[in-house]
Amino acid sequence: MIFKDKVFYRYLTVSELTQKWGLYITGAGYTEVSSKFQYTLTDHPVHHYFQWSTGRRLTEFQILYITKGSGVFESEVSGRKKVKAGDLFILFPDIWHRFSPKKSTGWNEYWIEFNGSFAKNLQSNLYLNPSEPVISIGIGVEILENFLKIISRIRDEDISFQYTASGVLMQILGQIATKKISGTFRGQDIESQIRQAKSYISDNLSLPISPEKIAIQLDISYSLFRSQFRKYTGFSPIQYQIQLRIQKAKEMLTSTNLSIKEITHKLGFESTFYFSRIFKQKTGKSPSQFRCGNQRLNCE
Repeated sequence: MIFKDKVFYRYLTVSELTQKWGLYITGAGYTEVSSKFQYTLTDHPVHHYFQWSTGRRLTEFQILYITKGSGVFESEVSGRKKVKAGDLFILFPDIWHRFSPKKSTGWNEYWIEFNGSFAKNLQSNLYLNPSEPVISIGIGVEILENFLKIISRIRDEDISFQYTASGVLMQILGQIATKKISGTFRGQDIESQIRQAKSYISDNLSLPISPEKIAIQLDISYSLFRSQFRKYTGFSPIQYQIQLRIQKAKEMLTSTNLSIKEITHKLGFESTFYFSRIFKQKTGKSPSQFRCGNQRLNCE
């Protein structure tokens, strides 16, 4: 997908119905800035243009992806950051910022503006963090194609483009979150150790798991193991084991005729009562109710 012109942008009017979707796009575009070109956004609508001397504040989020050249980004929260090809940076509502390519290199930028409860939830949970706005994601075909898909759909602006384009935007946000999480561990010994721990837990669901013992086997401190395991998986080691046990219990309840007592024993739960309580806590149904519903049995 190639666009012949060097500059394109469009800002959108968003209906109340679209806003209820939870993630909606308010604009998108791209700019090829050649070297020695004076970079400003003064040709944009008044609520979006800025010059370097003044900067600006927006009421929406923006993601800008730089695929060529280099420059600088600055905000009142993050301070000044260098930006190079393969980086993207995120603009946050109501936070002053400014950015510009180097005159010696210029840059190619692709951008998407968006808002909604989903985006605000990502910010409140620090998946999108104003203090860490620049993310080195690399020159990837998949993420660039996603930017181009959204821009193309906005240019066409068919009847359903908001819903399909926001789905593509969600993929981009997922790619950003994945890069941030994996980048913390990539190339470090702890990543391999956590993978070993996950495999050990998965292969021994019927055994009582001692996180302290796993840490000793991996030759790392328990506190480091537990904190890094949670950061990597989103669960403590014990909670990770419980999640796997519950998933396995669902399979057994659906595809076997094993009694609930037998399933309790095979998965290492200390009692049928405890298993039933945890299962209902995690699924909203007792093991019997889950089996009846998924095997389409007459449970009356």
